[in-house]
Amino acid sequence: MMMQGYLQILKDQVSRYAGTLRDVVLLAPAYAILMFHLLNDPRLTRQHRLLVDAALAYLVSPNDVIPEEKVGAYGYLDDIFCCAYVAHRIAEELGWDVVEEGWTGETSVAEISERVLAREQELLGHAGDDVLRFAGLLDRPDDEDLPGESRSLDRA
Repeated sequence: MMMQGYLQILKDQVSRYAGTLRDVVLLAPAYAILMFHLLNDPRLTRQHRLLVDAALAYLVSPNDVIPEEKVGAYGYLDDIFCCAYVAHRIAEELGWDVVEEGWTGETSVAEISERVLAREQELLGHAGDDVLRFAGLLDRPDDEDLPGESRSLDRA
């Protein structure tokens, strides 16, 4: 029930957005639904679930790289990038057909995700790696030399 409330708020926020990169901002609800779907997919390994968990945590975090509280729905650009990255990572190992099953967008998630990832510079400037680090999907430069620490998932 809580998920439905979150999704409705998300849909309302992005549907009213009329600014820059609206075509991408409108993808936020579809990516949220996809991540919730993947979270319950029995074919995902523990490592895949950690990716999905990271994307969902980033999606609901109010203080991420581009915070929605400060910039409104435009702030979902980094969340969408993070979700597209996770969708791509899972598809690399399990195939796009597994990811497509949970996609509610009009165009295929493979095509959309590839497009979002290709537009990283336009969407985020130089903050793409910051988004992935914040979400725990990319090593932090200062973590690399710590002995005995488990490493984050490397960026593909």
